[in-house]
Amino acid sequence: MSSTLTSTFRKQTRGSVDLVVKNAKLLLESGIARGGIGVIDGIIVVIAGDEHLPEAATVIDADGKILMPGLIDVHAHIHDPTMMEHETFTTGSKAAVAGGITTFVDMPLTNQVDTSKAVEEKIAQGEEMSIADFTFYAGMMNSDNIVAIPALIEKGIAAFKAFTCMPYQTSSGVIVKCLSAMSEYGGHLTVHAEDQGILNEFSREMDDEWDAPISHSLARPNIAEQLAIQKCINIAEQTGGHLHIAHVTTREGVHEVEKGRLRGVMVTTEVCPHHLVFYRDEMNRLGTKSKMNPPLRSKQDRAALWSALLRGNIDAVASDHAPCPIEKKDAGSEDIRNAWSGVDGIQMILRVLLSEGINKARMTYSRLLRVCSRNPARIFGLYPKKGVLRIGADADFVIVDQNREEKISNDMMESKCGWTLYEGMTMMGVPVMTFIRGTLVFKEGNVVAKPGYGKFQAMGSGNRPIGD
Repeated sequence: MSSTLTSTFRKQTRGSVDLVVKNAKLLLESGIARGGIGVIDGIIVVIAGDEHLPEAATVIDADGKILMPGLIDVHAHIHDPTMMEHETFTTGSKAAVAGGITTFVDMPLTNQVDTSKAVEEKIAQGEEMSIADFTFYAGMMNSDNIVAIPALIEKGIAAFKAFTCMPYQTSSGVIVKCLSAMSEYGGHLTVHAEDQGILNEFSREMDDEWDAPISHSLARPNIAEQLAIQKCINIAEQTGGHLHIAHVTTREGVHEVEKGRLRGVMVTTEVCPHHLVFYRDEMNRLGTKSKMNPPLRSKQDRAALWSALLRGNIDAVASDHAPCPIEKKDAGSEDIRNAWSGVDGIQMILRVLLSEGINKARMTYSRLLRVCSRNPARIFGLYPKKGVLRIGADADFVIVDQNREEKISNDMMESKCGWTLYEGMTMMGVPVMTFIRGTLVFKEGNVVAKPGYGKFQAMGSGNRPIGD
């Protein structure tokens, strides 16, 4: 035990802590237990039944509600200096804590983050503006920035992004070299996997049919994802590097990941809440807001995603949060190609999984813990500091009222863009309080912390699990 934790425990045994939350259903790695937690200096120092909790300066009664580790959103486009009208560290982190997310992994949107200077600048911007803790990706990867991988890992950036398709398409050779570097230095390569050649050919077939939003999905068939995933898994098998597939959307894609795992390939994957809720045939009703890449798929694909999530073949749920000013969506009203590709989601992950997952018996609380908190922390080298309720971990947690019904509206969204694809839906299960390092940052619909509370979290390079 470190000297810091030793002194913390000595302080705790004197009978008083900074914060106690009692009368909760604790979502632990071992299961659900009744009791509470005690916090000193932002660290969990006590997990016990209510009768064994110490005195505290602040005591909160959870009133029998679920207390679970804060969520970690491993794929969110939050802060791009050239796209500040979309989202910023401040507005995006407000949306995060309103959704029970205590740490997010920011991904480049249009601006490259691939040098030590860019990393230092982004850390400084985040620590000035963010409410939630954060880390981020390097990318987009290409033949010129592969050499930067070791230095970026040394700075705590161990996640790298590449595309097999436009607008940041890179070659198979770059993916080979990146995954070889992952094998040597640690970290992982996340790939947006769609085959550009297939997208080109199917787009040509659409002719003048681009007025219907569903055309966007029809022009990006399942096989484009399947073949791209298959190729990347084959490369990961040859190199030994850790491959992470971003936002899997198809039953064929899930199957390729499952086959790779059976062969011992180090491959993990994630799914987005919008692909768990909506499906392709709804696009014309939803309009231009429903355009994203990869697109919405069939009902059968949606069912396959839920099944894989329950069985542990999808490791994490991530938002791919990338909304825009509504004018950029409206630009595609006559031709869907002109609409921005991206939707909201960082405020909706937990709500979707509670309402559509837990309440509809599509997943268990144990799986919820894994795909929202524990697995993301392990994959991104943040475990066990983040992602679990454990002695010595950061006191990042969310209190959930599983029995509260909530109608989703644009007005409740904290995102700078002020709209949501989920407008008008009624969901069951609401995050009511969010704590980061023992500090209350969100309570009953209101963000109560100020920008600048969030801290950069360096990723470990070797924490790379497969499955559970």
